[in-house]
Amino acid sequence: MSTTTLSPTTASAQLHIDTSHTSPATARVGVVGEVDLATTPALRERLLHVLRDQRPDLLDVDLAGVTFLDCTGVGALVAVRNAAIHAGGQMQISHPQPIVRWVLEVTGLPGVVTAPTVAPAGRTGYPSRVGPTRRT
Repeated sequence: MSTTTLSPTTASAQLHIDTSHTSPATARVGVVGEVDLATTPALRERLLHVLRDQRPDLLDVDLAGVTFLDCTGVGALVAVRNAAIHAGGQMQISHPQPIVRWVLEVTGLPGVVTAPTVAPAGRTGYPSRVGPTRRT
């Protein structure tokens, strides 16, 4: 397991990135902190480094500890997902906090970069629209 701690120019923002293996074919990258303009380059580089050096079949990006995700972070996740596919693997996002899940939903990207979830009614995936739904 390796750990990277990023201390960007703003003292209040830090990003912690831990890499581990949950199986021989799966690399898990746990991310804690805010993913924004200051921290996204380090996250992108770490994820690409794991893909390049460890060549996992599945790159699991665990966002349980991420409290903020901006558009630069979304762009980095999509770029890493594309790199994983190009390398013959897959990438999934697991355990996004509600605010991070919301960002992915409003950008229309949860199905692209996130592992499907099981809804209470047995449906998998994310809702097709964000916001309240009308009952008929």
